[in-house]
Amino acid sequence: MKIQELKDKLTESTPIYTNEEINWMLNHVGDPDSLIRDSLVCNSLGKGFLEENFSLDQAHFMIEKIKTKNTLFYKIDETGIPTLTRSFTCLFWDLIIKVNNNSESEYFKILTDSEEKELFKNLLVYLSKESDFTGFSKKYGWFHAVAHCSDAIADGMKSDNFDPEIAHLFLSSTYKMLNRVDRRFIDGEEYRLSDVFIEAFKNQKISNEDFISWIKSFDFNPYAPDLIEFYRFNNVKSLLENVYVKLNSLSLLNVSVKDYIEEHFSKKD
Repeated sequence: MKIQELKDKLTESTPIYTNEEINWMLNHVGDPDSLIRDSLVCNSLGKGFLEENFSLDQAHFMIEKIKTKNTLFYKIDETGIPTLTRSFTCLFWDLIIKVNNNSESEYFKILTDSEEKELFKNLLVYLSKESDFTGFSKKYGWFHAVAHCSDAIADGMKSDNFDPEIAHLFLSSTYKMLNRVDRRFIDGEEYRLSDVFIEAFKNQKISNEDFISWIKSFDFNPYAPDLIEFYRFNNVKSLLENVYVKLNSLSLLNVSVKDYIEEHFSKKD
């Protein structure tokens, strides 16, 4: 396959993608070369789905291939290069979630209700299992596994299929992830995660009471000599403060939530 031809299609208004090109893109979703992964594959998939350049058969083929290869959990116990495949698979699924719930898209309802629910659950299980929290690498570019998964879940929150059971799983999975982080977030991961909570409140997927109970479940000591505990506390603090500001700007900030965050997080350094 000629890579240049694929690059040229990014500038075309109505490109036609061959099956060979589609197969190549799917095989390079997590390519270590950021120019291929980000600039070519990610942009081509985004253009193809959002501008409806893929046929329905091609879209179904891609969904089935990514599901069959299970790239969301590719070498889940390994960090580094394998993480790129998992992380950028999240972006693929985010595209599918977007078009699946867009009534004006050619791909509207390309997933059945049960398929979409299963996708949401898989994304949340993945979030709870990911152990590579790299944001950006000078060698490989953006990893951003937590951010990319958060983007997909945030769009999922807008779907009617993101039911109360899945919303509960979201809180559980996020709790597990935040208790596993081995560093301070420095590349905006907590801000992308906060958008999931904002969509949850906007779409009435979690209650204020459940949110406060979730916050109370954390038991990090900001004054502990253990740096990891200090980092984890500050990740949660930064997340909650961002949720606070965004909810307040939307006039959705509950008084109980406001008071709890102020008392137990914002007043602590």
